[in-house]
Amino acid sequence: MSFLNTPDAPLLGAGIPDNALFAINGQETVQADPEHFKGGYIGIVSDGVLAGDLLKVAKIASGYGVTMAFQAPCELFGHQVCMAKTDSFSAELNQELKKLPGKIDAVHVRSFPKLSAPGVILLDMDSTCIQCECIDEIAKAWGVGEQIAEITSQAMHGLLDFKQSLRKRVGLLKGAPAQILWDLRDRLPIMPGFPELIHLLQFHGWKTAIASGGFMTFVNRLKEEFKLTMVRANTFRIVDDHLTGELEGDIVDSSVKVTTLNELLEKFGIPAAQSIAIGDGANDLPMINAAGLGFAIHAKPIVREKAPATINNFGLDAAACLLKGAELVNRIQ
Repeated sequence: MSFLNTPDAPLLGAGIPDNALFAINGQETVQADPEHFKGGYIGIVSDGVLAGDLLKVAKIASGYGVTMAFQAPCELFGHQVCMAKTDSFSAELNQELKKLPGKIDAVHVRSFPKLSAPGVILLDMDSTCIQCECIDEIAKAWGVGEQIAEITSQAMHGLLDFKQSLRKRVGLLKGAPAQILWDLRDRLPIMPGFPELIHLLQFHGWKTAIASGGFMTFVNRLKEEFKLTMVRANTFRIVDDHLTGELEGDIVDSSVKVTTLNELLEKFGIPAAQSIAIGDGANDLPMINAAGLGFAIHAKPIVREKAPATINNFGLDAAACLLKGAELVNRIQ
């Protein structure tokens, strides 16, 4: 077993095979029957899963009437991962685990999509696939950063209609040279774990896509670099190499994101249970909740609360860890 001992907790799992599940009984661990644990999952991602972490999560779960059966933790994508099956699912426990202090992400869900079956992932771009809001970066370069950042914040917290906010922000960019877009395109800060997650899913034959309230200039770079199946975003109107303060075509908002997910599922004949959606803003919530499994990443409070699963401390590699961890724990019969 790969558990670590701590001063406040015993070495867990001693003498139990790696290809088995075990439950915590007081301060001891006992081998568990997988048949008794078909109510859901708890996944833990950390930079080092210690016995104390697992005891803490198990104690919290017990308080909500949920019993866990762990698999031995393993290293995936540079992190320590521990997956557990549960005998039941508790929405209240799900909310409690989103608030865990320290550098640990824990999720409690009813089910995970199967990596081994065809699937679709649809992601937001800004602050999800990349570590910035592109329109805020453009605004800084054009000298209207504070005005636009305030509007962006209101929209992402659900305090302002997305279409209205986008038009207001784009209007403030009137006259900006288009070169600003290309300069930013060349230096997009990729979210840690984005390449790992995309490559994992593509290896298993999944379709990978982005639907963004951002802009095609930037999503096209990600499409080209990571060979994505499809991208959808907004387009600046440019005349004489300058932004006009207007957009071309329809705005990609929350409803378009849901439509995009459904179109991908229908086109490729994939059931909704085999879909994942990930985003950070209020306009991502309909997409997140329409998918078979939805993640909020580094999200605003309203999004963390309403999303089925949250990533608060790590990058998109945490999602990769949980998907791969679920595959491994499901092999135990």
